Amino acid sequence: MKQLQKVIKPVWIIVVTIILVLVGGYYTTYFFKKDVIEQQTKQLSREIQMLEPFISDGTRIIIDEVKLEKSIGNHERLTIMDEHGDILYDSSKNNLVKTTRKNRPEIKEILEEGKSEAVAIRNSDTVNEKLIYVSRRIEKDNKLIGIVRLSETYQGISQYVENFQRIVVSIMILLFVAILVMGYYIRRQTNKPIQFMLPILRQAIQNPEKKQKVLDAPGEWRELYQTVYELMEETNLLYYKQLKNEETLHFLFENLDIGIFILNDSLELTLANRVIEEMFHKKWTVSPYDKWFNEPTLNELILQAYETGEPIQGEIRIEKPLTQDLKIVIRQLSIENNEYVGIIYDVTEVRQVERFHEDFISNISHELKTPTTSIIGFSETLLAGAKDDPEASKEFLTIIEREAQRLMNLIQAIMMLLKTEKDIYIMDSFVVHPKLVVEDEIDRYRFKAYDKNITVIFDCHVSDDLVIPNDSFQIIVKNLLENAIEYSEDNSKIFVYLTQTNNELILKVEDTGIGISEKDQKRIFERFYRVSHSRQRNSGGSGLGLSLVQHYATILGGRVKLVSELGEGTTVIVKMNLDVLKSKYEEKQLKK
Repeated sequence: MKQLQKVIKPVWIIVVTIILVLVGGYYTTYFFKKDVIEQQTKQLSREIQMLEPFISDGTRIIIDEVKLEKSIGNHERLTIMDEHGDILYDSSKNNLVKTTRKNRPEIKEILEEGKSEAVAIRNSDTVNEKLIYVSRRIEKDNKLIGIVRLSETYQGISQYVENFQRIVVSIMILLFVAILVMGYYIRRQTNKPIQFMLPILRQAIQNPEKKQKVLDAPGEWRELYQTVYELMEETNLLYYKQLKNEETLHFLFENLDIGIFILNDSLELTLANRVIEEMFHKKWTVSPYDKWFNEPTLNELILQAYETGEPIQGEIRIEKPLTQDLKIVIRQLSIENNEYVGIIYDVTEVRQVERFHEDFISNISHELKTPTTSIIGFSETLLAGAKDDPEASKEFLTIIEREAQRLMNLIQAIMMLLKTEKDIYIMDSFVVHPKLVVEDEIDRYRFKAYDKNITVIFDCHVSDDLVIPNDSFQIIVKNLLENAIEYSEDNSKIFVYLTQTNNELILKVEDTGIGISEKDQKRIFERFYRVSHSRQRNSGGSGLGLSLVQHYATILGGRVKLVSELGEGTTVIVKMNLDVLKSKYEEKQLKK
């Protein structure tokens, strides 16, 4: 196949050259013919002008046949027609002459197109020769009154011109042969280094990771070969650099925790990493940005960056399927290709922490302010003279003690909430059976439940040999039981269930109290958040109970579920994996 291609290439060169020679000869003939036609046309036109006095007196057509026959040549033919193209006179005296010539091209151009003179070349059926026709209009006051047509035998190209053409063609053929021979010689000389280097270059292209070495190079081309070798060596180094950069870029692109996407000059999504796919829950495909993202704010930022050419920043919130806060940076990646890169940071946790921080500061300030204000107020009242009244003094001191105790409980709850997993290892110094923890907490709150006539019913179904970290589980039970008693109506019941199923320890506390609305359930585990029924700061808990439950359950590898309905009570379920609890305890023992 390659040998055939080598043969076909020169053949094509020869064919193209021959075509060029023929085209050149054709155009040479064409220009010579054109020159002959122009000369004959001018000659006939001048003769018509000389014959006009014998054809028209300026007002009408007259025909002086005697003078006309003497004036025209032996090889010429004169035809005179009226304004309609009908023949009035024809010098051929041939019986084949028809009465009209209005359909002849040179006559139609005068009749229909209004030309003053027209030319045509064709075979004449009348005289059976190839003639050149020149027609001229005769006018009076710009009005056509007749047409004169003079024709003669078409001379064509003279023998001299034909000989000249043959000489030109011969010279072109000789020149072509000389060029062909010279080109063949130059090609052979040029192909020497190519034939030597081509296999090496092909090998370098196919295997850029391998170094290629030039051996036994001919002397006259040695410098060229050495330069090519150096170029291939540099290419080899660039290949490995590019490969390393691509691997690094691909690793970063796929493993960074930020979303990255690239848009082309048509604002089509051409590339997106795994994080982008996870954020928008779809596989990326090459598609217009506004159809793939389908987020109006994000699309507006992209369009703004495209129109201004400046870096654009902004934030959006995605509501479905999960609520996410995203920070977006869009900037031009390449000026030449007009590409754009978008970087998306998931700042959901940051914004949540900011909101929690703001709420925490606001709530803790309010929670600490209320008992502190009471303590200061009643203390000032006592110092102002109320201490001298025994009854008032006792009442105020009782209030101060209650508020101080409330303040202490609040501080302890906050300290518990701020304890880390490392702190809990220190707290949980021993393990205990979970049933004993629940029974101790029920006994601790017996008097508080008695005051509201609340019955606490405990049901336990766990194995006798089960043990868990004491302090963390005790805090969970304490806060669930305290909340259940605090928000239950008088004369109601609280059910506490402790079960063991599928390697899980399940604690369920169920009350028949006021319940929690669906709106409040979304925020019930936030710190200091309390349901609307207990918004008064002098009643209810601190709003930290369920936060503590979730905090310690999470550290112990558990999870919390809340089911509630207004007026129907609340059920809180804490599930803890026993294997996780065991591993955490064993790890704590090893750290000791």
